[in-house]
Amino acid sequence: SQKYGTEEAVVSTQSTGKLVEIDLNQNEVAVIPSAFTKNESLRVLRLDYNSVTIAGIPNEILADTTISTLSLEGNPLDVRKFREMAGYDKYLERYAATKRKCD
Repeated sequence: SQKYGTEEAVVSTQSTGKLVEIDLNQNEVAVIPSAFTKNESLRVLRLDYNSVTIAGIPNEILADTTISTLSLEGNPLDVRKFREMAGYDKYLERYAATKRKCD
């Protein structure tokens, strides 16, 4: 599969504005662009096996988006610190609501 950088993903998100899911797994992403917060259709952001740390996660991604699934498996981040981030509670509410709909 072809790899894309975050710049291409952000441009794609901004130009379409309708993307529901973005998969950037295994792309050496270190920082989640805050531009992803501007897409009101985005529900799933997959960033597994990248280089994302706590410093690379903007609080807005958790607090002020429609993202209900933020997949960060295989990144060098401290899960405990991630759960303590501002906005994590709001993200968790969206995540739980999505899981309830699927059950």
